[in-house]
Amino acid sequence: MSRQPVEHFYSEKELQEMVNRINSFASDYSGWKFTHARKEHQDLFGDVIKPGDYYFKHGSGPAFDDVMKLSALSMEKVCFALFESTVFLKPIADRILKQRQKRMFKVRSKLSLVGNHKDEKSARSGAKRNR
Repeated sequence: MSRQPVEHFYSEKELQEMVNRINSFASDYSGWKFTHARKEHQDLFGDVIKPGDYYFKHGSGPAFDDVMKLSALSMEKVCFALFESTVFLKPIADRILKQRQKRMFKVRSKLSLVGNHKDEKSARSGAKRNR
């Protein structure tokens, strides 16, 4: 079977958005991660990832070497097949991402309120000592 010329479905930014959508269905700690190859690898579909190439990896077990790897092009193909063939999947993933973003915003705002409250207390107590 002869190989077709490399065809990109997404820009780099769009690919990252698609991977974020895939990761929305995983826990916050077990998604696909973007990384840089220091040595040659073979991805899940047999494509070669050369040193210096960027690729995606996903830990699939407790051991250091229990990792699934996908070249950027393989990830593009997976994303294209997954999201272009399933009309409702992209909006569901987007909704999950928005909900996560709202939760993170709430947590950050609570933390900043707590931090500001502590800063105000220490500033007031320091002001009393300086009088």
